[in-house]
Amino acid sequence: MRLVLNIIFYNFAYKLIFKKMKKLLFLLLIQISIITLAQSSDINNGLVAYFPLDNDVLDYSPLHIDGVNHNAVPGHSGNRLFYHFNVAHAYILAGNSDRGITNEVSVSVWIRTTSDTLQWIVGKYDHRYDKGFQVVMQNGHAQLRGRAEANEFYILQDDDLINDGNWHHIVGLFNKNKWTLIVDCQIKNTLQTTTTNPRYDIISQPLAISIYTQLNNGYDPMHFNGDIDEIRIYNRTLSLCEICELHRLDSNEETSGIENNNSPETINQFLKVFPNPAEYFVQIKLLKQVNKKSLLQMFNMEGKLILEKTFDKTTKINTASLPQGTYVIRVMNGKNKYTEKLIIN
Repeated sequence: MRLVLNIIFYNFAYKLIFKKMKKLLFLLLIQISIITLAQSSDINNGLVAYFPLDNDVLDYSPLHIDGVNHNAVPGHSGNRLFYHFNVAHAYILAGNSDRGITNEVSVSVWIRTTSDTLQWIVGKYDHRYDKGFQVVMQNGHAQLRGRAEANEFYILQDDDLINDGNWHHIVGLFNKNKWTLIVDCQIKNTLQTTTTNPRYDIISQPLAISIYTQLNNGYDPMHFNGDIDEIRIYNRTLSLCEICELHRLDSNEETSGIENNNSPETINQFLKVFPNPAEYFVQIKLLKQVNKKSLLQMFNMEGKLILEKTFDKTTKINTASLPQGTYVIRVMNGKNKYTEKLIIN
């Protein structure tokens, strides 16, 4: 009889302990996920120029050095908003400031073209001071070009053709004397220059999109013939993980399955929240709409409603006064609900 009671007791105790352990393990996994999320790369760190090119040429980086548009035309295709450069004098200039860039700069940009000419995408370059960086296309290949105060002109090229009429993500890393060209999250080429002190901060020419600015010297303006989107420039060297995160964030690829009205919420399918992590502002873009107006709600992790507003496709929120932490963005459009986590630093 005692043996039977012992078996019953130990069986009950085992089930109770196992149940508690499962709960503790579940809570531990949640905590680990939160810590991992909090420690993820901050793609806002070192951001000194950010042009989403969503119907304006404003700089959404903390510096707010806006561009001036010359004949470039806003366009859209599917979920993507961009600027179209198809005339001889279509370009954007974004000020002469050095933007805090000295010996390191990372340039991230999306392009679409079918041209095989020499085309300037974005850069800041002054041959008179033997300094500068360029991201260009030539003969259908992505290239990094520039000088590094060594009286030498460097060209780093991707061997693959990308003038196929599809969107491609080009990233140029100018890290002192090491250059790296990355296209669609793949390292394509690297080179070493002869100086570790390129001093990009003393370039007198403006940050230029779709034009080489030193035309008074008889040079070709190299206007871009195609579409440009999501230009980000950093005064530091991005990691490959950060570059692939930018690729995911800015890809705007259509998600299969359209809206599923039987599902209460859809995560990350039609809602874009950027920059994320955010510091001074965050932009919310609904990529797929049923109704014209959408309802935006912002909650903290305690479930408290922080903000509620209606908007049409895109809206911007000032986050500078909000406490650091993790928030939930919820957008309701018709019967559909979309959510995304937002980190504020």
